[in-house]
Amino acid sequence: MLFKEIEGNKGIKNQLISSVLNNRVSHSQLFLGGKGSAKLAIAIAFAQFINCTTKNENDSCGNCDSCVKYNSLTHPDLYLIFPVLTINGIKKPISDNFIFQWREEILKNPYWNLHDWFNVFSEDNKTGKNGLIYTHEAENLQSKLALKHYESEYRVVIMWMPENMQAKTSNKLLKLLEEPPNKTIFLLVSENSEQLLSTVLSRLQITKITNFSDENIKNYILKQNNISSKKANTLISYSEGDLGKALRLLEEEDLYDSHFEEFQSWMRICYSANIKELTNWTAQRAKKGRQSQSVFLNYSLKMIRNCLILNFSTQETLNLDEKENDFLRKFHPFIHEKNIVNISEKIEECSRNIERNANTKIIFYELSLQMMKLLKVNRKFVEIK
Repeated sequence: MLFKEIEGNKGIKNQLISSVLNNRVSHSQLFLGGKGSAKLAIAIAFAQFINCTTKNENDSCGNCDSCVKYNSLTHPDLYLIFPVLTINGIKKPISDNFIFQWREEILKNPYWNLHDWFNVFSEDNKTGKNGLIYTHEAENLQSKLALKHYESEYRVVIMWMPENMQAKTSNKLLKLLEEPPNKTIFLLVSENSEQLLSTVLSRLQITKITNFSDENIKNYILKQNNISSKKANTLISYSEGDLGKALRLLEEEDLYDSHFEEFQSWMRICYSANIKELTNWTAQRAKKGRQSQSVFLNYSLKMIRNCLILNFSTQETLNLDEKENDFLRKFHPFIHEKNIVNISEKIEECSRNIERNANTKIIFYELSLQMMKLLKVNRKFVEIK
């Protein structure tokens, strides 16, 4: 990956390039950023730039033997570590057991999050457990680093989501950070540094990666995909600065019409308190994948918030199509300052539970029962057509 392929964070990229050109690269660094930020992409681009054999003053060349291998994340002196699951009968899982899947997903979307990674194994992960970086991962890394370099001047270890390390793993990593092997660089990529041991954190040079702006996301999407500016704007309204989420939403063929139709149907069922229809609706909703569940809830949350805005503003201030405008014009009086907080919190809680692999049929049914009560708060009857 090249620096120029990454939107935003220009100052950070220049700082990293300068550190290499001036031979001032810290051997232990932490790239810290929010979900969907460029933290992992920048770490990969930085590692590639360090070992590029014909680098220029602004970026890697992209064509030398080292860059070609980095482009596929297969360089023999690049070690990739990430949380793994205890599935498929593997007693002591390490990153190497899942490296092919991880590379494939990262090359498609380097801005994804931990939930996306575990969702790759949703059918095999019957228990719904979150993954970890286990102690035997650190032991395996120690064995690798005891060997000589294969071909590059520097070996680079990229550890993604180190906050998911077991405590014993952190202690073993601490020893490597204190006495790193010759010309070995550790790049940790995290969303929550507070979950790292203070002893580990104190040995890292921290680089804070800023979230993407709406303009960054739109530029990236339009460069990489043949879509209209209107569709890009709609993706931005859903993504909330998370480029990874925007790219996932692009995969949803029914992003617009079907989610609107389903949201409209759901609100009518909830307002009429029709339990029979609700039972059928939740059964159908549960049959869809978790990615679809998350997208639908994000869409619902957006529509709920738009209702509140319409109570104090006009439709011209919102990015809505004709169907959405027509429905919200009639529905928005039911969403107001006395129920918006509770409704939003219930939807957000449902979304979090889905990320934790909870039973979707149960949580959507419970959410709908709550919606039935909340939609009746201090409002007169208004027919929804």
